[in-house]
Amino acid sequence: MLLVTSIITAILTAIFIKLSFAVIGLRRKNKVGLGSGGHDDLERAIRAQGNFAEYVPFGILLI
Repeated sequence: MLLVTSIITAILTAIFIKLSFAVIGLRRKNKVGLGSGGHDDLERAIRAQGNFAEYVPFGILLI
């Protein structure tokens, strides 16, 4: 069971890193340091990363 949890956690960590790099890339592209700067694509990326960071830890705990 511990092996399965470790594998799932590693996969979720990779997804979180991918989401983080997506936000970083959009921030650089749109030259926005804080917030979304009114860019809808950046706002969606920020929320996707934020929602992931908020809900995934609970899922891991439930495993």
